[in-house]
Amino acid sequence: MQNTLRSWRTLREKIIKMNKNVIIPILTILLIVVIVFMLNDLFFSNKNQENPYELNIDSIGRYDSTLICYNEVLQIKLNIYEPKGIAIDDSDFVYVAGIRKIIIFDTTGKQVSEIATEDSATCIAVNSKQEIFAGMTNNIEVWNKNGTLISKWKTENPLSVFTGIDVNDSTVIVADAAERLVHVYDLNGNFKINIGAEDSLKGILGIIIRSPYFDVALGRDNEIWVGNQGRHSLEAYNVNGNLKSSWGVASMSIEGFSGCCNPTNFAILPDGSFVTSEKAIERVKIYNQSGEFKCVVAGTEKFDKGTKGLDLAIDSKERIYVLDPVRKMVRVFERN
Repeated sequence: MQNTLRSWRTLREKIIKMNKNVIIPILTILLIVVIVFMLNDLFFSNKNQENPYELNIDSIGRYDSTLICYNEVLQIKLNIYEPKGIAIDDSDFVYVAGIRKIIIFDTTGKQVSEIATEDSATCIAVNSKQEIFAGMTNNIEVWNKNGTLISKWKTENPLSVFTGIDVNDSTVIVADAAERLVHVYDLNGNFKINIGAEDSLKGILGIIIRSPYFDVALGRDNEIWVGNQGRHSLEAYNVNGNLKSSWGVASMSIEGFSGCCNPTNFAILPDGSFVTSEKAIERVKIYNQSGEFKCVVAGTEKFDKGTKGLDLAIDSKERIYVLDPVRKMVRVFERN
């Protein structure tokens, strides 16, 4: 019996040893094959071959051409580095701000003056007196049309990043992308209130900013409109900071706002309708007073891929001015 057991153990050991001698070379060969396929994929495969898992932004940006309701009627070329903001005064003069200067154009698109600034404006607005309010990263400068600095306002937080500004006859509002708040001032630079902070008692969810685009506008009845791009919405507040209304939906369709954070910029037409612009899917659209999609001003075919910061302004004829920072021009669109 013991001899039989010893024979079985000896036979099993021989089989295991034989399997090891066979398996190890097979595994080695398989490993070499895998490495060869990986090298071929990395260095010798066709790089132009379509990736079946890649998100096709082009197809998402397509829309029915019958939705276009504006035509491009004028282009104003800009001699300015990194144009950031655009504004229009009551006489339809156009103001463009960028690196260390502000350029002013007449109604025909002819440059009439240039203001040299020590700092670089990231946003700009003009009041009825043709006073220029420029957000200079983290402070505000007020200039007259002749290029004289009227005042310079210090802000509470030196780390603020101002990305949007608007003004009327009594109020200045400034969007601060760093603090995720809207600062409200009077015309003399006296701070009044912050708007947009999360407040569960007031039903305010708070501003979400995932990129340095954050816009504001003063609407009718002193409404303060805020672009809450991380929530794909526009929100209206009263002068006391209470949320009045909001609209917007996250969607890949033409009716909604896509990506991480849109709309990046907006402006308000005299009838209360909204003009919005987006990044990633570069386009400009119109929504009515309640936020219902109406039509397309300019689709993705009008802009270079990767264009961001399409700031907007509206003149007295309700023409839409789009600041195109990539092509360095102001592009004017007129209703069909």
